[in-house]
Amino acid sequence: MATTLRHRQETHGPAEAGLAPRRRLGTSWSGMHSSRVRLHFRERSFDFFLQWLAGAQTSRASEIGETLYAASRIKDADVGDWEREWDALAVRVEASAWKSLRAGHRVSAREAFLRAYTYHRAPLALMSPLERPREYRDHYEKARVCFREAAILFDPPIETVAITFEGASLPGYFLTPSRDQWRRKTLVMIGGGETFCEDLYSYIGPAGVERGYNVLLVDLPEQGITPAVGMVARPDTEAPMSAVMDFLLGRPQVDPERIAVFGISGGGYLAPRAAMFERRIGALVALSMILDGQELWTGIMGTRVLASLERLGLLRLASHFSGRFETARVLFDTYKWRTGSRSIGEMMERAKPFVVDPARIACPTLILVAEQEYEGVPVSRRWQDEALAKVGNPRKSLVVLKTEDGAGSHAGGTNLSLVAQLVFDWLDETFAAI
Repeated sequence: MATTLRHRQETHGPAEAGLAPRRRLGTSWSGMHSSRVRLHFRERSFDFFLQWLAGAQTSRASEIGETLYAASRIKDADVGDWEREWDALAVRVEASAWKSLRAGHRVSAREAFLRAYTYHRAPLALMSPLERPREYRDHYEKARVCFREAAILFDPPIETVAITFEGASLPGYFLTPSRDQWRRKTLVMIGGGETFCEDLYSYIGPAGVERGYNVLLVDLPEQGITPAVGMVARPDTEAPMSAVMDFLLGRPQVDPERIAVFGISGGGYLAPRAAMFERRIGALVALSMILDGQELWTGIMGTRVLASLERLGLLRLASHFSGRFETARVLFDTYKWRTGSRSIGEMMERAKPFVVDPARIACPTLILVAEQEYEGVPVSRRWQDEALAKVGNPRKSLVVLKTEDGAGSHAGGTNLSLVAQLVFDWLDETFAAI
């Protein structure tokens, strides 16, 4: 039976502390990278990324005191400050990790390496991989070193994997609760258009392991560092996901009847698209559903304005005078890099074949959506409602993540405990029925 859990929309005055006035977000490129609750910065994308960094504390991959101190030293909308302060914090925390490791304090070293990963990775949120490819790669490699140092200090260790696909490799990590070979429920975690597979550890990894699940964190083409080796966005995500499923079914710890795929942000296209064709996926979770790639850019992100400015040669000039335009320009450089596009207009054109038909999804499906997107972005609400109505399995639900629960912004990154609770409770009940 299809289930919808919708929560009331409360009205807050603009003077209420910490809350931005509510409005439709569909005409702003920062509509996705924003929150109704402001933590520190007035520039929406800056504050959104800060909130996600703070949210990693759920998995001990950041500390609120460290993140707020770094934020206090960053001028609003200054991308140079953003890079310098997170880099300085990362260097300090990484040094403490090596010191603990040399002294034999494995747990302390592991936790510090995890935090160092988060802080080394933070500058990439607002760094152009097109303008500064070497610095972009260097920051990521520093972050990855820290994550992998942490990975080997877990018990059992987090396993670094490389999944063969079309002559290349999809990077990832395999987490399991025990060294034994019991077949377990398995969750494949797919991030969005700006994530690295290491990010997904703090999002869902420990929560899955604590509940007895194997968790595979993996980058599909366009994600992580894969565009650097020519693996850009492609509509047929069922192809790389088939390689992922082959990999999982070759492992004795994986129960082939109980494999779920969870996609967040851009993964809300990647995972559902794969589930249309890949029948070995036993359950699907999307936060939230994206049914039309071109409509995503034109209807949610408001890219027409930016595309016009870029076409007229005015985007860089606008960004020189406005931190908001500079932030948007850098973010769209990331999207162009990941889609293999030379311009925003080309990126929008390339998005045409990125389409999901929810009627072709046959597995049980849980749809999660942030309240501010469901209530404030008309196209997102239409997609979620359409998906709920059309998914071809009676076991399907739609849950709106509430602002009052601290989970109402994009992909629920500020209440990861709640996201995990909803995802794994639903999966437990779904797999118990198999």
